Amino acid sequence: MDSEALTPAAASSASELAARQEARLPVATRRAGEKVKTLQPDKAADLLVRAAQRATTVAQRVTWLHKAATAWGEPIAAVAACRKGCAHCCHIPVTISSKEAELISRATRRQPQVPPRPVRLQDLNALDNATAASAKLQRWGTGTACSFLVDDVCAIYASRPMACRVLFNLDDDDLLCQHGAPRPADVPYADSRMIRALAWAAQPAETFADIRDFFPPDLRT
Repeated sequence: MDSEALTPAAASSASELAARQEARLPVATRRAGEKVKTLQPDKAADLLVRAAQRATTVAQRVTWLHKAATAWGEPIAAVAACRKGCAHCCHIPVTISSKEAELISRATRRQPQVPPRPVRLQDLNALDNATAASAKLQRWGTGTACSFLVDDVCAIYASRPMACRVLFNLDDDDLLCQHGAPRPADVPYADSRMIRALAWAAQPAETFADIRDFFPPDLRT
């Protein structure tokens, strides 16, 4: 966000939000660490990962891993700031795979589009391509609502992609998730690297793009 393009009142509000977020971050980080120490992992997550590893198709593997991610997230959700109707994360980049787009299509009967600049798994993993891949995946930036957000509620919650299943703010409220500051605030998200890595490894031939590239939003509304 370019604060110079804002009205004085809006710029002041954005600066105030940035200051509040900066002051909160150390406290939020400490809270997140304390919460993580209290968590008891859901054993069902491991069983579901094993089921995914035995699956014979990519769609089955992804479906089982979605279930595993949900089980992994259950104890985290109990201490996270995330609540129904809190839709800040539905206005940030959300990377999904072409297989996840296919599964969403089956659930919604909405035909996915071919992304203009899809990224392959090797691009996500190669350090020399990481910057270019990130630019492609985040071309929507922050501010455009997910195509499936309806009245601040996810319309495909049961079929939501991995990125949405594992995103948990471990602070006590949504302050750090709020948009409007000149730069997005750091958020003490739950560490989901392992479950996301399993999901990527389960679908090596798929392409990746933002959910809005597969299912473009109606920007007229």
